[in-house]
Amino acid sequence: DCSCAPVYEPNWWNVSSRQPYNNCYNYATNYRSDTFAQPGKAAGAMYGSLTCTAVKAGAVADELIATTSSRCPKEGHLVALVVAPGWDFHWYRKGKDRKWTHKPGGTPVTNLDNSGNVITDPRTADRGPYTDFCCFMIVKHCHIKIK
Repeated sequence: DCSCAPVYEPNWWNVSSRQPYNNCYNYATNYRSDTFAQPGKAAGAMYGSLTCTAVKAGAVADELIATTSSRCPKEGHLVALVVAPGWDFHWYRKGKDRKWTHKPGGTPVTNLDNSGNVITDPRTADRGPYTDFCCFMIVKHCHIKIK
């Protein structure tokens, strides 16, 4: 049951007052900061390299919880971390409808992968240069702080 997951509302994110100021991490955690948030920055433990291990550690410092399951948690919602090694990271989030969505950088929120297909699993979606699937993580609502 994904009853705690955010609703897919691209029109809320895709407006000029929010879209360019919030990135994939903001969107995945469902936390608007208008700062283009970075994993670990709010906790003083920002990642030092663009690897799964470093970015995941930053997210853990922000109170995200690593999990091996792709099932919706009883509390909070599920996100997925991927990395383009040495270049960038990217986040996806699982919605109430069990579909995955994302917000590439300052661009609009979408439920489509790089091939234009609806994302049913970020592990098998066309992620472009984000070749490393790192992990699933749980976002416990009202527990995280990002910036």
